[in-house]
Amino acid sequence: MSYPTLKPFQEEAIRQLSESFIKLWKTKNYKLPLIFKAPTGAGKTLMMADFLRCLDMNYQFQEGINKAYLWISFSEDSYRQSKKKFYDYFNEGTDMHLKDLGNLNEEKLLENNIFFINWQKIKGTTKDSRLLRRDTENTNGEGLFDEYIKETHKDDRDLVLIIDEAHTQTDTDLADEVINLINPRIIIKVTATPKYLPNISDVNQKKAGFVEVFEKDVIDSGLIKEKIIIQKEEEIRSIKEQDLDEDQMMLELACRKREELKQYYEKEDVKINPLVLIQLPSDENETQDITGNKKDIVLSYLKGNKQIPEEKIAIWLSQEKANLENIEWNQSGVDFMLFKVAPATGWDCPRADILVMFREIKNPAFHTQILGRIKRMPEGKHYKKAELNNAYVYTNYNKSHLEALPETTPNKPLVHFTSLKDGIEPIQLKSTVHHKTDYNTLVGIYKWEKCLHNQLHRSFGTEGISSDDLLAKRTQKQKENYKKLNDKINLENPEVKNQIVINAEIESFDNFIPQLKKEANEANYNLSEMDIQKLYNLLCFRELKNQENEKAKYNPSRSWSPLKEALNVYFGEIVGMDSTKYYKILVNEFLNPDSELKKAIHLALIEFRKIHDDKIQETEGKEKITISIPEKEKCFTNDFELLSGQEIQPNFFNQDSSNISPHKNVYQKFYLKKSYHGRDNELNFIRFLETQDIDWWHKQDDSGRNQFAVEYKDGQGGKDRLFYPDWIIKKDEILYIVDTKSGNTLNSQDTKYKAEALQKWIKDNQIEGFNKIVGGIIKFEYPSWKINSKEEYNHSNNDDWQNLTF
Repeated sequence: MSYPTLKPFQEEAIRQLSESFIKLWKTKNYKLPLIFKAPTGAGKTLMMADFLRCLDMNYQFQEGINKAYLWISFSEDSYRQSKKKFYDYFNEGTDMHLKDLGNLNEEKLLENNIFFINWQKIKGTTKDSRLLRRDTENTNGEGLFDEYIKETHKDDRDLVLIIDEAHTQTDTDLADEVINLINPRIIIKVTATPKYLPNISDVNQKKAGFVEVFEKDVIDSGLIKEKIIIQKEEEIRSIKEQDLDEDQMMLELACRKREELKQYYEKEDVKINPLVLIQLPSDENETQDITGNKKDIVLSYLKGNKQIPEEKIAIWLSQEKANLENIEWNQSGVDFMLFKVAPATGWDCPRADILVMFREIKNPAFHTQILGRIKRMPEGKHYKKAELNNAYVYTNYNKSHLEALPETTPNKPLVHFTSLKDGIEPIQLKSTVHHKTDYNTLVGIYKWEKCLHNQLHRSFGTEGISSDDLLAKRTQKQKENYKKLNDKINLENPEVKNQIVINAEIESFDNFIPQLKKEANEANYNLSEMDIQKLYNLLCFRELKNQENEKAKYNPSRSWSPLKEALNVYFGEIVGMDSTKYYKILVNEFLNPDSELKKAIHLALIEFRKIHDDKIQETEGKEKITISIPEKEKCFTNDFELLSGQEIQPNFFNQDSSNISPHKNVYQKFYLKKSYHGRDNELNFIRFLETQDIDWWHKQDDSGRNQFAVEYKDGQGGKDRLFYPDWIIKKDEILYIVDTKSGNTLNSQDTKYKAEALQKWIKDNQIEGFNKIVGGIIKFEYPSWKINSKEEYNHSNNDDWQNLTF
């Protein structure tokens, strides 16, 4: 069989690998590291395959050496791709025997066999990931993998461990445990960016080996492109008159560059169709509105503005795949591919010349890994036309994003947003908040809110607004506050400028970030409203993270939301501004290094420390508050779905939630959790409400400081707990506060305590603007919904249940 023709640098690397390997082997020591450093695109897998093939033929290597190999990759895809490349190289696996998990039943690894496995399968700590390490009925006290290795050792067979992409591995006790089990003579670590480099002394004393392939040699060979070109200022100026937004600008430039390269290929008489990779933000859920919007923007522009047929656009998302067959072929008819993270590693498509990168908002760090997908030359050689020897990147990242940022919160991202309909006025309800164990947060949101607002009043001369203020007085105060605040902060015509990197030519892929920070200039472009909202969240997190005074330091992951909420109340209710405007103002203030607002926040954080420290002396405290409900704006995770079906009369055969159109809900869009106990009952109640003559209805969350809660004592030692009634309904001057129950929960003791606490709350409270409050537990009893509003709740007394009417 004829093997692939190697480049001179590859032949030299294989020679050095063989020489270093043999020197280490002859020491007869174990666990000796041999670092093989080679840049992305150098053909590391090809070189390793040829190195292993030639090893036994090396005259310096003694005959009859009893050895086998373990090839470990960092992911399932990488492991499969490595094995496939070896399979193709070794004459469909006949020249060297390739094994994987499917061969564990062979009991041991035979001489010169190569065993491929995903590292996560054997080094993870979870039950599933350690499945291969556990004893089973088919093993003798060891896990399948453990026994396989130990049986191999019993034949006096030495193992060579090869770790692909070694820089991704984590140094843990469990990783050491696996290596101790394998007990390899030599550990070959294959990587472009090694974490560990042996010193000269260790190499000279044969305690370690080191072989390096230089990026320049790979470029000169024609295997990879010469440069990465970041969007040019003249390119941006050339489309200025088209009045494109930032997203459209990047797509337009990428489309133009693709057509340009296509013409160059044709002039070179080369049959290659250049591919544009479009990376969507990975912090937006790909099946929901936010990512859907970004994906839709891309597809709308390509199909609408550029008239690109659907069959020329591939999609590679976890829940959606289209037109991916043979996309790697140089003459594939696909021109564009949308993705998130799927092809970031181990995927080769050398005709990919152009990358469009949409910035992530929550964690806007420029990820260089994907650059490897546009690094390779389609035919392993350079062309006469210099433009064909470059890769091109169009992105809305700026220089500040060129360093990795931490995740702001371990919680799921908020991907849905909605706001109150016009004409819906929030109502004031007296509620209770319980505070749990402290995590160095802005605990006691309303005390924190009051603390911050007082400081803002002192700093800017504004005045608080009372819930007792009539509308005219409230409006007048807001106008005065706006004028005073405008003297210190520019509130007029706010515009958020986003800088993007331009005019950079990067010659080193593996040194990309330092070069880009040094070489690139920046240009301004406006952000979308959705990006501004997300950037606002991130800047609240950063403001807390950047505090240096110990008294001003709070857990940013748990405190950015209270900071944001307090600022929203100040600018929205006290200054009387719309969120679409004050979000921009706040973003600009957070980005301003000499912001008066940031100074006021800093002082408030310090002042709140005493309140905070006094508060956390209690393991659990409570607070009587007045809340405004419904909230003006709400956010949801992807655990929620939008109810926006057609108006279809519900019947036995038509109970799907998609058939519900909640026109009488208070929000412009109504989101409901996808799965929870009691969902069907609540969906039926929504159908009922939509048929009633009411002003509006609102469904509460089942926890949270901004939700209306009634305190009650449970039956377990009389502990104070909070009850969040499901529904608040307005009909003229009557307010309904009710909670739906069904099944066994109707006659539970907990429901009794909640129902009676709600009746007491109704008796003790009055609500401005309403002359009557009706509340209670409701149930469906065919064919009607019934309510129990008795002070003493007795589920079994039928006389206590009345038809619910409005």
